[in-house]
Amino acid sequence: MKRVSCFLLLSAMLSLTGCFSFNTYGPLGEPEKAASVSSPRVAQMSDVVISAPDINDDLRKNASRQLTDQINHYLESAGYFKDLSVFPAKLGDQDVLLKFNLTSLHGKRTPHPAYFPGALLTLTIYIWVNGPVYVDTYDLAGELSIEDRTGKTLAKSMQRVDQPRNVGLFDPDYAAPGLGSPQLRALITKLTDDAVTQLNAH
Repeated sequence: MKRVSCFLLLSAMLSLTGCFSFNTYGPLGEPEKAASVSSPRVAQMSDVVISAPDINDDLRKNASRQLTDQINHYLESAGYFKDLSVFPAKLGDQDVLLKFNLTSLHGKRTPHPAYFPGALLTLTIYIWVNGPVYVDTYDLAGELSIEDRTGKTLAKSMQRVDQPRNVGLFDPDYAAPGLGSPQLRALITKLTDDAVTQLNAH
C-alpha cells in the first residue's frame, strides 16, 4: 500500500511538469550592492521602451510604466548618479537622459533531465532533497543610451544575459513568483555599469 501511495504521489508530481515560455517583467527588487561605478551628473529617465516581440500592446504599455518606475528606483538606490530628476524637470547643462530599450525578455522552463530518473529511482527522495525539477533558461537583451540635453549620444551599451538556472521544489522560483527577476536585474546592472563607465570617460 505504501508503494502504491508513493507511486501515485510521484505520478501526480510528474504530471505537473512540462515546458512553457514566458516573458520577464520583474520586479527588480533592491540592489544587492552599491553601484560599482557612479557619475557626478544628474540623470533623468525616459519611459522604458519594450521592443521585445510577441507582447500585446496593453501589456507592453503597463510593463513599460512599471519598469520605468522600478529601474529609476533601482538606479537611485544603487547610487549610479548624483541624483535622478523626474520629467517635466528640465535637464541642466551637464545633466543626461537615460533611454532603456528592452529587446528580448524571453524565458523558458523545461523539466531537468535528471528529474524523471532521479525521482523514480529514489522513490521521490530526489525531490524532497531539492534535486532540480526544472531548468529555466533566459534570453534577455537590451540597450541603454545616455544622451545630453541636446540629444547627442554620450554612451551606448548593448548587453545580453543568458543564465540557465536549476529549480528545485523548495526554491523561490518553483511556483514562479518573480520568475526571471534576478536575470532582469543582472541585465539592467550590466547595461548601466557599461554605459556609466563610457560616460565617465567622455
